[in-house]
Formats: sequence, C-alpha cells, structure tokens
Amino acid sequence: MSSGPLPPSPGQFLVVGFGGICLDYLAVVTTFPKPDDKTRSSSMKIQGGGDAANTVTCLARLGVRTRLISKLADDVHGKSLLEELTADGVDTSFLVVAKDGQTPFSYIIVDQSTRTRTCIFTPGFPLMEPVDVSPDIESALEGANFVYFDARYADTAIVVAQEV
Repeated sequence: MSSGPLPPSPGQFLVVGFGGICLDYLAVVTTFPKPDDKTRSSSMKIQGGGDAANTVTCLARLGVRTRLISKLADDVHGKSLLEELTADGVDTSFLVVAKDGQTPFSYIIVDQSTRTRTCIFTPGFPLMEPVDVSPDIESALEGANFVYFDARYADTAIVVAQEV
C-alpha cells in the first residue's frame, strides 16, 4: 500500500486571528445564586479570553504559528493579556494598544449543578475602528494559511478581509 505525502507539520502553518480579546475572571460555584443571595466560589481563575484570542492561543499551544490582530489598552488587564499571549507563543506584534482606555473583561460564573456558565461582558474602549488597521496589514497577513474572524469589530474586519 502506498500512501500520499505526509501533511506539513503544524509549525509550518500560520493562522492569523482577528477579533475579540478580553481578560476573563472565572468563578466556579456549586449553584448559581438567586437574586440578592450570596454564594462562595469553589475556585477562581483569571485568564485571557475572547474568541479570536482563544482560537490563536489554542492553536499556538498545539504548535501552530499564530498571530493576533486585535485591540486592548495599556492597562493592567492589557499587560496581563500580552504576557499570557507571548508566553503561549502568539505573535502580538500587530495588536493595537490604546494608551488611554480600558481592556475588555468578563466575569464568568460556572454553575457546577447545571453545567452552565453566565458571562457578564464589559467592553473596552476605545473600540477597534477601521482607522486602527495598520498600514502594514499586508505583512500581518503575509504567509497566512488561514485567517480567522470572529463577530467583533465587523467594520474593521471588512477592512482586514479585503486584504486577504
């Protein structure tokens, strides 16, 4: 039996992600509290989130070369996200960093009894606008085998997609 050529290794692919990034505060509770109740969490974790950021992080951890195009602020949340993405091997050189603003963040409550989660999203500001797209966007997309777009920043995504 002959087989075809082996597929390229994951490290030979480049996936560029465009879209959301945020810092997630995840709390696990036994049951979700009723209005005006208090409950204790059984665990708490703070980590990066957002559809595009999660996608490229997962791929980077699997050995795929990744790059993220998104926007965050030069605040404590943004700095934490940059550190985490860099540690995971994501190319962050095309992230837009707002000097004055707020990085998006979410409170996520995971209910163990129903196996559901409730998200409370706090959008950052300023939002990513088409004017934020680097004039060097072609180099951000150069060599990409796949470009992932999530539902954030639709007007800006169209500008990026026109370069693909």
